[in-house]
Amino acid sequence: MTARLTIKPDLFDVLLAGLAERGQGHRESGAFLLTDRTHPDNELPQAVTAIAFYDDLDPDCLTGRIDFHAAGYTALQNLCRRNGLRVAGDIHTHPTHRIQQSRLDAAHPMVARDGHVALIAPHFAAGVTNVSQLGVHVRVNGDWASYYGKQAAELLLVPVPEGRVAAVRTPWWRRILSRFRFRRERQETR
Repeated sequence: MTARLTIKPDLFDVLLAGLAERGQGHRESGAFLLTDRTHPDNELPQAVTAIAFYDDLDPDCLTGRIDFHAAGYTALQNLCRRNGLRVAGDIHTHPTHRIQQSRLDAAHPMVARDGHVALIAPHFAAGVTNVSQLGVHVRVNGDWASYYGKQAAELLLVPVPEGRVAAVRTPWWRRILSRFRFRRERQETR
């Protein structure tokens, strides 16, 4: 399987921490994954060089779910034009362990272009430490192909710097938030 995107570990950590912080444990959040505009679309993988959180572009979009407005797309377009970037993917969070696309996600993607990579993080991104925990959904011929676990990690690469051993980096506050969320969900299912 050919990797679609790469993202540096530090940027991946910033992305997940930002999603968890913006969701505050009770609402969905998201971000666009941006690549260099000069990198050919068909040359894979593409390096994610920047992220743009939805609520930085559209401050009123996080309502529990995500209601991203036209003004946010205009701000995204201006950001990309100004910095020589383009959108290659996006990520949003779900409240539970489900990383599959909902019918709404599939029918109303943030970008409806073939090759677009849509990621879904479980538990409002709290406790997520690696790509294999995400759902990776790739737009192909107007439909979606979905990948999980090891296949997800093959499509979105987070390379380990040379000379370092891969380690799970989980901030203390994420572990606590994850435990709280797990207990709450377990109580709700009783």
